[in-house]
Amino acid sequence: MACPYAAHAPTSVQGHACWAAGTACAEVTMAGLTLDTAGALAAARDLGASGWAAAELLLAIRIGMAEGSAARREGETT
Repeated sequence: MACPYAAHAPTSVQGHACWAAGTACAEVTMAGLTLDTAGALAAARDLGASGWAAAELLLAIRIGMAEGSAARREGETT
C-alpha cells in the first residue's frame, strides 16, 4: 500500500507553497480546525504561488477542512 501523503503530495511549486502556507496557518478552535485565509494567502504568495492559484488551492484546503470536521461530527452523533 502506497503512502497516502506521497499519493496526494503537491507536484508544483504553487501546490507546495499553498500546502506549506495552509498547514502553517491552520488554527485549532473550539469549533474545530480553521484556516487563517488572509495569512495563508500572504504566506503562499511569499513562497512563490501566484495570487489566483493560491486563492483556488487555499479554498480547496479550507473546503477539505470543513468536510473533515463535518464527517467527524457526523461520526460522533451516530
